[in-house]
Amino acid sequence: MSSRSSFFPSSNRTWTRRVILGSGVGLTATLLTSCGLDSNTADEPTATAEPTATAPAIQASPSPTQEPIVSPVAGYLDPERWSGRSIVVASAALGDPLDALSEAFLDAFAVATGATVRHQELGRDGISSLINQVESSEVVWDVVLMPTEEVLPIAQQTWLAAIDYNVVDRAALYPELTMQHGVGARLYSTVIVYPAQAEEAPTGWTDFWNLDLFGGTRALRRSPVGTMEFALLADGVGRDDLYPIDTARAFASLDQIRNTTQFYEDGRTPVEFVRTGQAGLASAWSVRTALPEVVSLVKPQWAGGMLAADSWVIPRGAPNTDVAMSFVNFATRAVPTANYSRLENFGPVNQDALALLRDDIVASLPNGPGRLSQQFFENWGYWAENRESLIAQFEDWLLNPVASPFAET
Repeated sequence: MSSRSSFFPSSNRTWTRRVILGSGVGLTATLLTSCGLDSNTADEPTATAEPTATAPAIQASPSPTQEPIVSPVAGYLDPERWSGRSIVVASAALGDPLDALSEAFLDAFAVATGATVRHQELGRDGISSLINQVESSEVVWDVVLMPTEEVLPIAQQTWLAAIDYNVVDRAALYPELTMQHGVGARLYSTVIVYPAQAEEAPTGWTDFWNLDLFGGTRALRRSPVGTMEFALLADGVGRDDLYPIDTARAFASLDQIRNTTQFYEDGRTPVEFVRTGQAGLASAWSVRTALPEVVSLVKPQWAGGMLAADSWVIPRGAPNTDVAMSFVNFATRAVPTANYSRLENFGPVNQDALALLRDDIVASLPNGPGRLSQQFFENWGYWAENRESLIAQFEDWLLNPVASPFAET
């Protein structure tokens, strides 16, 4: 699951290597948080309210993990297929998230094909390392796991290879996740989080904006991405009409709750705020609500959630593109994606995977039955063109309310 404070230029400016490299630290933070980890260097959230904390509820014991799904993967029945070949897969995963990635995808592909699969950490340089490899023609990584919102900006500079859909079967994949230069690897959603002990659940973003409910304190991510969409939903805009974003309307909506909202940057913050009573409601990544230490203390409201993803990409000039493309196809099949979702609370990108998972696991996923119709997919094309300018506007609105053209008069 994706702090996302990196800057990318709008469509009327050149996508330069300098701009992409300058966002490397932000991209690394994105990758860390979307893997279930957080950067330790995130700034403290901007607090605009100081509600009284309440004692946390008692956490229940987590349910045991589903046993591995051992069914063979169609088309991968020859354990000597890639014998003698190797690939390097790069991601920001560490610890348990890396163990899950390895078990479901890396090790499973090696067993199924005979290939040697090595993992490398993206490190603090993040995606700038990918760019340096491509530009120097010394590509080490064959496959990279990265936030989907970064795929289009990087692909526009021809740093990524096009996905060969003669190799990668997209029939069972969500069409929003099959792009020219990337294929979805795992789904998550930004949702409303509320206390598990609440007598009633919020019905959506309209309730979030209603400060007479849930103590009147709120927490939102310090970013226009998602936050502006939620402001529009609260103001009555339909999910199908969110893009292009009506920025004036979104800022006017945000003005209504500015003074009782804490704008966080650390992905751990919102769930902790709700758990301890520092915020009555918060926006948060769905994967955070399923962590063992909070799963019975907070709940997600999926209505109006923003679906997002991380994606598999292949750097242009990767030394083992043929094996890499085979890996991407394998990693998007039903069995591997189901095996990953039983270990990490990300939705499988293969729609056939849901039938392989235990009912209680499916119930916690952003693409469980009936969930997609309640939510909307982040428009990655829109944000690739508008993110830089809207981040600047958002920061101006947040830090200089008097000067902001959207402030109340």
